[in-house]
Amino acid sequence: MNKHCIIPLLSALLLLAGCRPEAVWSDGDINIRMEVRTISAGFVECSFSTDREAYYLIAIEEARDDYDPMLHQKQFMTLAIDSVNLNYIAWRNRVLKEGVFNVADFASHSLQYGAVNHVFTGLLPETDYWIYAFSVNPKTLAPIGRLNLVSVKTDSSSVVDVHFDYRVTGEWDYIYPLDSAGNILTRFPYVATTCDSLELTAEALELDEESPVQAYFYIWILDQFIFSEQADVFYGVKAIRNDGLDSPTVFQEGHTYYTCIGGYDGSFHQVTVYRFRWEGEQTLLYFRDTDPANIMRTPGGGWWWDEN
Repeated sequence: MNKHCIIPLLSALLLLAGCRPEAVWSDGDINIRMEVRTISAGFVECSFSTDREAYYLIAIEEARDDYDPMLHQKQFMTLAIDSVNLNYIAWRNRVLKEGVFNVADFASHSLQYGAVNHVFTGLLPETDYWIYAFSVNPKTLAPIGRLNLVSVKTDSSSVVDVHFDYRVTGEWDYIYPLDSAGNILTRFPYVATTCDSLELTAEALELDEESPVQAYFYIWILDQFIFSEQADVFYGVKAIRNDGLDSPTVFQEGHTYYTCIGGYDGSFHQVTVYRFRWEGEQTLLYFRDTDPANIMRTPGGGWWWDEN
């Protein structure tokens, strides 16, 4: 081989090796820094970073009075890895059955690497939790070093003032979570779904529901969407294409739709329901939740439409 080709070839190989972070990790004791940034009723935001390259596990769980993780660190970390691994296996099994190729390995899917800002959601108000992190060997799935743990207690009610504006442009819709000053909230968790009024009316009649369709929609959301843990949690501006692929909803011309949006913070918080008629690809609508003509609020202080 020409010696002038060797150096570029070696450089390319080294560059490729440097693009594989999974090959760079320490099996020594790692210092994991944890900073709790926001505590609310149903979520906690926390940042993590390490002093060296490492794969590490982060998690939260309800605190126990009869158990001290710091006295049983190896057992606690092993159980945590087992739990996360079971979830990974179930996820991998599902996507493989769906025909997905090149499925991520455990480390890529379930562990953290580098600096991370994470929001733990679905928490209970006024409840003590443990947030913890520790280094993991990505090959053997064994814990490395010590357990890093902080205790937090969630608030009794949401500490975030949020409202949701909503836009429909053709088959796309957009959700804007805003604070009182009109700024986008990028780290506040919320959920949303859109449903055809015909589907809601049919289900309400089947259940002999005497309440208005709007009230039924609210109850249906709570029961089927939130409590069943089927909801995807969103942050920041969310754009959804209602074509049956990106969203289960397919907009049909001339149909009336309800879009329900609510903060996922200890309860279904600051709920707003927008109603609109879709008139095809030319549809251009923008709703603000300060306009009582377009929205419905949750029971107890709200605006309710009169179907007549």
